[in-house]
Amino acid sequence: MGSSLVYDLFGDVPGGIYKYFISLYWFEGIKVADLPIAAVVRIAKQSGAERVGSDGAAALVAKAEDYIAHLVKEANKFAVHAGRKTIKEEDVALAVKSL
Repeated sequence: MGSSLVYDLFGDVPGGIYKYFISLYWFEGIKVADLPIAAVVRIAKQSGAERVGSDGAAALVAKAEDYIAHLVKEANKFAVHAGRKTIKEEDVALAVKSL
């Protein structure tokens, strides 16, 4: 399985999301999900989703991880600007406003 499947969620690859979901559990050094799928599915259900398919859960995990990564990078900029190495709540709040 190529690494292009890891980042190509909605590309031209038929079933790209499903293949991404499968690659989350392969230990080839390509990609292992940091967020637990069950936690993301639970959040989706608490937000009104009646059911979440495996492909939908994989897409939610990937997008949530991407959003968190962008949020942390932005929050880190605010922390560094304030002369800190530690990201604080105020940094996260400013990062959310800037995204």
